Amino acid sequence: MTPYSSPAETRFPSLLAAARRGDERAWSALYGWLAPQVFGYLRASRVPDPEDVLGSVFVEVASKIGTFRGDAAGFRAWVFAIARTRRVDQIRRWARRREEPLITDVHEPIPSRDDVEADALSAVALDELLDVLDLLTDDQREVLILRALGGWTSSQVAELTGRTVGAVEQLQLRARLALQEVLGET
Repeated sequence: MTPYSSPAETRFPSLLAAARRGDERAWSALYGWLAPQVFGYLRASRVPDPEDVLGSVFVEVASKIGTFRGDAAGFRAWVFAIARTRRVDQIRRWARRREEPLITDVHEPIPSRDDVEADALSAVALDELLDVLDLLTDDQREVLILRALGGWTSSQVAELTGRTVGAVEQLQLRARLALQEVLGET
C-alpha cells in the first residue's frame, strides 16, 4: 500500500473485477482514487488542457482494463504510465500547432471544499508552487512531481520514465538544489 491508500486501493481486486464487468460504482471508486492524483500530475506538468488529457487517460484505461494484470500498486503505475504518454502526446500536439494553451481557470483547486477561505488559500499556494516548478527543467519537474506529489519511490519513477534509479535521484537532487537557490534556503 502507498502512503496515499484509499478504500478503493484496499478493495482493489474486487473493484477491478467489477469494473471489468462494467459496474459503474466500481469505476467511480477507481476513478475517485486515481483521478485527483493524475490530474495533479498533469496540472503540475503544465499540460495544456489537463481536464481533456485526464479524460483521454481514463478512456484508454477503460478500453484496456481487460489487459491489466497486477495489484493496486501496479494498476496505479499503469494508469500513470498512460497519463505520462498522453502528457507527452498533448505537449507534442501543442508544439506542432504552436498555439498557446487555453487555461480556463488555473485557480480551481482539485478537491472542492465548502470553505471559501481554504479554497482561496489552496489556489494561491498551487499557483505559487506551479510558478516555482516552472523554474526547473522538464525532467527535473517531472521527477520531482512524481516523487514528492505522487508519492513514488525512485525505482518506481525510474521504471515509469525509462530512466535509471541513479538518474532519477540526480534529477531530484538537482531540482532540490535549484529550488533551494530560488527560495533562498541553504
